[in-house]
Amino acid sequence: MKQSYFSRRLTPLNITVVYAVIGVAWGAVSCIFPAALKHHADLSTLLDESVSHAFFILVTAALLYILIRRSETETTRGRESLSRVNRALKTFSGCNQALVRATGELQLMKDICRTIVEVGGYRLAWVGIAEHDDWKTVRPVAQWGDRDGYLTNLDMSWADIDRGRGPTGTAIRTGTTRVVQNILFDPSWALWRDEALRHGFAASISLPLMNDGHPLGALVIFAAEKRAFGKEEVKLLEELAQDLSFGIATLRMNAERKKGEKARKLLAKVVEQSMEGIILVDSDGTIEYANPAIMNITGHPPQEMMGKNIGDLEKDEQIGEFYRSIWTALSEGHERTGHFIQKGTDGDFYEVDARLWSLSDSSGAVSNHAVAIRDVTNEVHLERQLRQAQRMEAIATLAGGIAHDFNNNLASIITCTEMARDDLPEESPLRELLDVVLKSSYRGRKLVKQILTFCCQGEQERQPVQIEPILSECLNLLRGSFSSSINVSTHLADHLGLIMGDPTQIHQIIMNLATNAIHAMRVKGGTLEISAENVGLDTAAATSGPDLPSGCYLKLTVKDTGQGMDEKTMERIFDPFFTTKGHSEGTGLGLSVVHGIVRNHGGAITVSSKPGAGATFEVYLPRIEQAGKDETVEAETAAPVGNERILFVDDEEELVFAGKKMLERLGYQVVIGRNGEDALQLFREQPGSFDLVITDQTMPKMTGTELTREIMQIRPDIPVILCTGFGPTVEKALQGLEQDASGIKEVALKPFNRQELAGVIRRVLNKGEEEQRANG
Repeated sequence: MKQSYFSRRLTPLNITVVYAVIGVAWGAVSCIFPAALKHHADLSTLLDESVSHAFFILVTAALLYILIRRSETETTRGRESLSRVNRALKTFSGCNQALVRATGELQLMKDICRTIVEVGGYRLAWVGIAEHDDWKTVRPVAQWGDRDGYLTNLDMSWADIDRGRGPTGTAIRTGTTRVVQNILFDPSWALWRDEALRHGFAASISLPLMNDGHPLGALVIFAAEKRAFGKEEVKLLEELAQDLSFGIATLRMNAERKKGEKARKLLAKVVEQSMEGIILVDSDGTIEYANPAIMNITGHPPQEMMGKNIGDLEKDEQIGEFYRSIWTALSEGHERTGHFIQKGTDGDFYEVDARLWSLSDSSGAVSNHAVAIRDVTNEVHLERQLRQAQRMEAIATLAGGIAHDFNNNLASIITCTEMARDDLPEESPLRELLDVVLKSSYRGRKLVKQILTFCCQGEQERQPVQIEPILSECLNLLRGSFSSSINVSTHLADHLGLIMGDPTQIHQIIMNLATNAIHAMRVKGGTLEISAENVGLDTAAATSGPDLPSGCYLKLTVKDTGQGMDEKTMERIFDPFFTTKGHSEGTGLGLSVVHGIVRNHGGAITVSSKPGAGATFEVYLPRIEQAGKDETVEAETAAPVGNERILFVDDEEELVFAGKKMLERLGYQVVIGRNGEDALQLFREQPGSFDLVITDQTMPKMTGTELTREIMQIRPDIPVILCTGFGPTVEKALQGLEQDASGIKEVALKPFNRQELAGVIRRVLNKGEEEQRANG
């Protein structure tokens, strides 16, 4: 309390007054008291001495006041400067702690700004990043203390333009600190002064953030008081800005390093998990690295390969040639690709593509070599399958053309033979000869159908299928493909049930299984047994057998006495591309296709075999309730007749002759059109005089469907029967054309006999009459 009292009294003025009063009093006393003791006094002399002494005292008092005042001012300034320096030191210390703890660039900037405001006592601190866009914008990214949104609409640049010549833009552009002690009068603040004063900013300092001479941005600090930044304080803040620049650069470098590490780890994962085998070899041929895919491709564990010379990797002469050729190419500096056929450790052959190249260091010298190995076995098999499919497509096209011409010939033969037979009496021996001609013609028709079915294996709609005729067709096709040392026996149970399936795919199942069986007996011969029977499966009671639900099935068994298979082979027998045949003998797709077809039909296939004891394949297909159709030969019945007028169109002279004769014998009136244009002209002349049009599909200038479209435009209600010699494989395609030519009522497949054609004609005409009566 007393100390406070004296501190309030001891001011420079008080000290000076006390000194003057005491000095003047002392001077007067020192002059008057001696004179009084001597009892004589000269008043004027005493007065002069007193005045002189007082003047001296007053002058020295004034000088004392000035000295004390100046000393106090310096002390105050020193204290304030020390306070600012201490503040800057605290700020510097706090920011260094933030730098040590920093893990992210933006978080570091924000922590630095917060420390400057909260510890340093400044009004606002913010960091602006120097963008390298067209306007060289200064973009604030971190701040602390901006409560009123000063930075929200800040428009600033670091280019040498009006908005780039402020303290911050100049600091970034020049790399020097810009201190403004009084914003009110500083010209560089002209564009932003009003806004700054409105927010209470009086002084500012802009510190550039640099990295290797390149501008990163600026650290900007605002103070509420003027002349807030002393020299020592500025020096410390400049060191802080340098540390912040280093911290930002370090964090960015760490981020790039982590990004690079992540990329390297990702690249390592790509190499490790690559489906292609990769081998790294040094300049001496020693294997330094091999990825796991090498094991899957070559059968060599990567750990055992590393440290070995690639040229000595395989002792086998044939297999080792692959690695030796690789090392030869690498040692000679060749970068090339090659295709190799290798034998794996399990004895299976596989095919690979290898690509070789050299790796150079920073000086350009070759330091390592790389080998990429890709297993192309499946691709090669697919290419072979594609070539096989293309060959089959070419064969199918050729077969279709041959079938068309052959069916046309058979059609005229069958028709004329039937008419010649009708003209002979029952007891004539020529009838027997003509019966042979007819039977041979029917066998030829059946053979053409079988060839087309085999060559044009397109998927058909599911329908009730009887297996006996399909099995008979397959055996007829295969009969000429095996030697006489192979015997074929069939055992078909009575009243075999029907299956719901695709006849073409059922045909494919039998052909594949029988072909494989014949191949297994090609050397020593043997017996091929094919049987079919109705079976019932009770899954609940069965201890072994196919994995199928309980129900009624048709079981097809194909058994041979060939070389048989071991357990290992049977485990892979249905795998795609697996084959025990040579490269030129098969693709390994037959049994996998069979397995897929059987599964798609809701069935199952099993195999049992032992080496040297043959193999037995059992196919189970679901049976439907409908009973099989009895294959008895029906007695010949009279063909249906009529008296309607028919326009018969075909470009083959023999067919025109035979067709006209046959239709006239059936009672019909026939008008002949020898091509599409001729028939169209005849129809235009008398459109209402015809009851039916029968036209061939394949004719020059105008096809049968094109003729039908033209006829429909003249008379939409005329029925049309379209004939084709291309077989059943094109029937579906022709039926699709009925949307454009809706007058096509039926498609008749050549060659047809009199009974078949007469039935089609009568069916179409009767249906047309019923529709007319229904329409009233």
